[in-house]
Amino acid sequence: MYHLRQALSGIRRAGFMSVACIIIMTCSLLILGIFLMATANLREVLRYAHEKVEIVAFLHDDTPREAADSLMAEIGKIPYVETIRYVSPSDALERLRTEFGTRSYILDALDINPLPASVEVTLKPQYRLKERITGVAERIRQFPQVEDLSYGRGWITRLERLVRAVALVDLGVGLIVGIAAVVTVSYTVRLTLYARRELIRILKLVGATDAFIMQPFLIEGAIHGSISIVLSLLVLYAGYRVINVKVPQAVFMSWQLILFFVVFGLFVAMLGSWVSLRSFLREKVE
Repeated sequence: MYHLRQALSGIRRAGFMSVACIIIMTCSLLILGIFLMATANLREVLRYAHEKVEIVAFLHDDTPREAADSLMAEIGKIPYVETIRYVSPSDALERLRTEFGTRSYILDALDINPLPASVEVTLKPQYRLKERITGVAERIRQFPQVEDLSYGRGWITRLERLVRAVALVDLGVGLIVGIAAVVTVSYTVRLTLYARRELIRILKLVGATDAFIMQPFLIEGAIHGSISIVLSLLVLYAGYRVINVKVPQAVFMSWQLILFFVVFGLFVAMLGSWVSLRSFLREKVE
């Protein structure tokens, strides 16, 4: 309790500097939080895309239904496959009519049905990854009944690259935010230390250890960090709620990202205090 009282007293004495420190840390954490939310939403898009991914094998026009059934039986032997569905040319045309909606009358001008029969293959959820989908697709391509394949390889690859790029940006932003927070907290603590250098000198004269002297200041850093974390999370959540009204699919940070955000904020705040304290206590207190 002694250290906590000293920490609270130090925050009151610092006054404007404490407020400025909290504002700067909050803004820094907000920047990091925005990038973390962007990553969370891109990962959600990627997860949704993987759920919808299926391999469509278009069959040759002269493929009889028996040959299609034989193909489906062979595909069913692939261990990663979850479902297999045969789509006849008439079913494919009916789907197209549904997709055209009020413009389906355009299809009435067709003399013949130009759509081929196809087999739609869905993989088990844990195997809906680019490498696995590509491997299964290439196996299906080898069957003689198959004329062509479609499985969205290009856009899945681009989306995964985008998620990785944003994750790297997160690391860079986190590093910048961490440095900014450490510098801000260390300068604030250093000003507080100079204001209390007489007390520190007396404590050292009576034999107080550096660890004992440090504790109130580390608690100050933790308090600054905690307030900044709460404020930044509130602002981020308010922004998310506004966006969610127009984009219902938007998601907030997962609890793992929130935990990382909290630990990161506390760590850089306390690290800033520790850096300043170590430097100050190594000097001769006048």
